[in-house]
Amino acid sequence: MSSLKKKATNGVIWSSIDKSSSMGIQFIFGIILARILLPEDYGLIGMITIFITISQAIVESGFSRALIQKKNADQIDYSTTFFFNFLISLLVYGTLYIAAPYIAGFYKEPILIALVKVVGLNVIVSSVAIIQRTIMIKKIDFKSQAIVNITSGITGALIGVGFALSGYGVWSLVFQYLSRNIMMSLMFWFFSDWKPSWIFSVEALKKLFDFGSKILASTLLYAAFQNIYLVVIGKVYKSEELGYYTRATLFKQIPATLVTTIMQNVTFPILVDVIEDNKRVKNVMKRSIKLTAFLLFPMISILVVFAHPIVLVLLTEKWLPTVLLLQILAVGAIFFPLNAINNNFLNAKGRSDLFLKLEIINTLLTLLTIAITYQFGMTVIATGYVLVSGVGFFTYTYYPSKFIGYSGIKQLLDMLPYVLVSAGVTVLSYVGLSFIENQLVFLILGTITSGLGYVLCSYFFKFKEMEDLKQIIMSKLKKK
Repeated sequence: MSSLKKKATNGVIWSSIDKSSSMGIQFIFGIILARILLPEDYGLIGMITIFITISQAIVESGFSRALIQKKNADQIDYSTTFFFNFLISLLVYGTLYIAAPYIAGFYKEPILIALVKVVGLNVIVSSVAIIQRTIMIKKIDFKSQAIVNITSGITGALIGVGFALSGYGVWSLVFQYLSRNIMMSLMFWFFSDWKPSWIFSVEALKKLFDFGSKILASTLLYAAFQNIYLVVIGKVYKSEELGYYTRATLFKQIPATLVTTIMQNVTFPILVDVIEDNKRVKNVMKRSIKLTAFLLFPMISILVVFAHPIVLVLLTEKWLPTVLLLQILAVGAIFFPLNAINNNFLNAKGRSDLFLKLEIINTLLTLLTIAITYQFGMTVIATGYVLVSGVGFFTYTYYPSKFIGYSGIKQLLDMLPYVLVSAGVTVLSYVGLSFIENQLVFLILGTITSGLGYVLCSYFFKFKEMEDLKQIIMSKLKKK
């Protein structure tokens, strides 16, 4: 096995362990919290999400991607970026602190003043571990990241549930988030050999910022693209309704984020290594798209088809308005990991300028869609989100089509078999088991039969991805 392929294989395995475990922790404890807390608690957090997301993007300033993209990054680059990120985090938190009363006034929710001031501390806490995480990504060291993320996830979840059971309401979510990030930063320092030197180079900063600034602008636009819906819903509708929307979003993000993070973290450093060879780049892209579809579509199919029993069993009846929103938004989640892979292509080529252009186009499309749909209710807003995500996919695939001949249509055709098979077996499972009245039994059996049906069909239709996963697992078992 070649060195590059070995790195990719280990990267996929450990990244999968990391994200599946982290998502599992988030999912299980998220269900516990949702059963204890009220929809409006999640709505309050949803109102400030965009401000925290944008703040964290500003702190990182795109330097993480710039350092990964720079093949000969040295101690001067890392130390300069470390001190710059920390300084910016202090400035950003100060801005959030001052802006807190105005944010609360915008939504007419006084409690947001305190929430913004406490949640904003995460910006400083996260900034001190950005370089350690970046170096691990660059080395494709996902084993250490897995240990860090799983441990910190469990710590935050236990603290969040403890506060929820003690009657702290929305503050349970705040303390969960803050304690998780504190533990994460401490552990990144513990597991990393890298420590900052007392060096700061303006020249190094300028070179990194030339690439990173465009990534920053793109990230800011993307944060607006993803979270502007929360701002509009929080302003126009009740916090309870925003809670339903955020819960649907969290559910659909589980498979999308899981697959996206695995594929994005692994493919980006590999694309950087082979970026001069268009044939190899196209092969990496093609395999990534197919593996993404193979892993993602079964989960999306289950979310859409079994949405009602999922919400009823896991969240109870108070969350039932989430069902239709979940079914609609889950369809839009399909494009999230695909867009990330196509964006990795541009970042690996060092063309963050083109990445920025695409984000501007998609942000404008999002704003136009919201302006048209916001007054017609939550269902129409969610449908608009899916439509703009679909249109956005073709903008993100424009440059891969231009440079390596891998267009959006070709990518869709590569994914089609997985779409048809996953949707088919899930619908058949739902129909075949619909006579079962107990919703818990119906959900469990439906999920199992859908999964088994997909595996059997994968063998029958000889999906190469199934064989690849089997070989990876067998090789690891033999090694042990």
